[in-house]
Amino acid sequence: MKRMILFFFYNMTAALLFFLLGPFAFLYLLIKGLLDQHFKERLGFLPAHLIGPKGSGPRIWVHAVSIGEVKLAKVISEAIRERRQNVSIILSTTTKSGRQTARSIMPPDTMVIYNPIDLVWCVRRALRKASPHLFINLETEIWPNILWACKLLHIPAFLINGRISVRSINTYKHVRVLMKEALSSYSSLSMISSTDARRIISIGADPRRVVVGGNAKYDSLVKEATSRLSRRTASVYRFDRKRPVFIAGSTREGEEEIIVEAYLDLRARYSAMVLIIAPRHIERRGTIEAILRSFHLDYSLRSSLPGFSRRDLPADIIIVDTFGELFGLYSIGTVLFCGGSLVPLGGQNPLEAAVWGKPVLYGPSMEDFLDAKALLEGVGAGFVVRDRDELVKKATWLLDNPEEYERFGRKAREEIKRRSGSAKKQVEHVFQVFNESR
Repeated sequence: MKRMILFFFYNMTAALLFFLLGPFAFLYLLIKGLLDQHFKERLGFLPAHLIGPKGSGPRIWVHAVSIGEVKLAKVISEAIRERRQNVSIILSTTTKSGRQTARSIMPPDTMVIYNPIDLVWCVRRALRKASPHLFINLETEIWPNILWACKLLHIPAFLINGRISVRSINTYKHVRVLMKEALSSYSSLSMISSTDARRIISIGADPRRVVVGGNAKYDSLVKEATSRLSRRTASVYRFDRKRPVFIAGSTREGEEEIIVEAYLDLRARYSAMVLIIAPRHIERRGTIEAILRSFHLDYSLRSSLPGFSRRDLPADIIIVDTFGELFGLYSIGTVLFCGGSLVPLGGQNPLEAAVWGKPVLYGPSMEDFLDAKALLEGVGAGFVVRDRDELVKKATWLLDNPEEYERFGRKAREEIKRRSGSAKKQVEHVFQVFNESR
C-alpha cells in the first residue's frame, strides 16, 4: 500500500511537471541544439532495427549518464563480455555528448539509445521493447520509475560504482521515504567506498545488499591513457613540445576570468606559454570568447584547427568547442587545472589528468571527488588553489621544479594503476547475485 501511494504521488508530480514544463524544456533544447533525430527514444520508442533480434545469450542494459560514465561503461562492458560469452549490450545515455561518445568508442554491436524520461509509460515501453535480462546503473543517478518497472517486470537491477557525494546526500535525505522504496528495487548496490556505502544506507538502501566494490574508473583511466592518444592529440594541436601548455579543463562560469588573469601572469614569466580552455559545457563558447576579447587577446577555436596550415599555426589561446577531447588534452599539458572547483560546484575528476603522470591543480570545492583528491594529495600530486594568486604561485613552483613535478606525477600514475581491477570484481559480483536469484 505504501509503495502504491508513493508511486501514485511521484508519477502525478512527474506527469504534471512534464506537461507544464515539457514544452519550454523542449524549446530550450531545440534552441541550444541539444535535440537530435533520436529524441523519441527518450519517450520509450525504441526502433526495432536499433535493438535488433533477441539472441540466445543474456541482454544487459547498462545506463551511463554522460561522457565520463560512458567511458566507464566501455570498461564494464569489456568485463561483462570477458565473463560471459554471447551477451548483448544495450547502452543508454542521458546526454547528446554521451551518446556521441558511446557511438565512437563502443563496439559496433552495442545498441546505443537514450535513457527514457522517468515517466511510467516511457520506461515501461522501453523496457518491454528492449527486454533486458538485467539492468545495470553506473554511478548514482536514481530514477524511481525505471527501478520500479524493473521490479514489476522481474528484471534484476544492479548499481555499479555507486557514489553519493557530500553535496547530494542532504537532498536525498529530504526524500528518504521515496529513495528507500526506489533503492529496494536493486538486487545489489556496489559502492566506491565505505563512505559511499554508509551514505546510501542512510537514505534507505538495505545494508544486506550494499557492498564496497572500489572504483572501476581507475581501470578506465589506465586503459585510455595511451601514447597513441597522446600523439594523436599533439598532432591536432601542433604545439612545440618545449612550450609550456596550461590546460584549464571542465571550467564553469566564474572561473574563466580567473584562469585568463593567471595565464597572463604566468606568460609574463614563461613567454611561450599556451592556454587551452575546455569548458564543461561547450555551448558557453561565446561567453569565453567575450572574456578573451575583453582582455584584447587573440584566440582560436578547436573546431577551426583542421583548416590551419603548417605556416598558419593557431593562436596561443584555444577554446575547445568539440566533444570528448579533454582527456587526451591533459597528455600534452604542463600546468593542469580541473574546473568546477573555484566555484562551489563540487569539482571534476582530477584523476583524468593525473593518470598521465602529472600533478594537478584544483580549487577548494572538490566535494564530488573527495576520494580522488585524497589519493593525489596523499602522494603529493594534488594542489588546492583558492584564487588567481595561489594558482600562479603553485604553477610557477611546479614549472621551476621539474624533478619534483616528474616525481609527484609518477607517484600519482603508479597509485592509480595499483588501484585498478575493480571492474572485473564488480561484474563478477553482479553475475554471482544474478545467478543466485534465478
